[in-house]
Amino acid sequence: MSRSDAAQSVIDRRRRERDALIDTARRFARGIDRSLGVRSVVVFGSVARGDFNVWSDIDVLVIADQLPARPQDRIGAVGAAPRVSAIAWTPDEARRQARSGNPIAREALDRGVLVLGAPLGTLVSG
Repeated sequence: MSRSDAAQSVIDRRRRERDALIDTARRFARGIDRSLGVRSVVVFGSVARGDFNVWSDIDVLVIADQLPARPQDRIGAVGAAPRVSAIAWTPDEARRQARSGNPIAREALDRGVLVLGAPLGTLVSG
């Protein structure tokens, strides 16, 4: 195998691994209770960027209308899945976080991978 074939093999394997992680996030998103009024689910962080490793979790930002007031109660509301680390904001919170330059909001907007719902940019603009 030539050096370029070996490099291409590694790139292809990493793409397959990333796709599998994004599929895990997609399954997680489909399992979120629809009564929460889910607007958008976006993968951000190392999986979205492609620089994940075997210890990386799948960072997911959930934007939903009907979330519990207490942030610590939101994880229970949106659910859990192996390797998935979810953060949940209302649309108003997402707008405020984006305007304030919150690193999670910036990462999700700039490099996030949409797995369910509307693109995050359409929810935080305006």
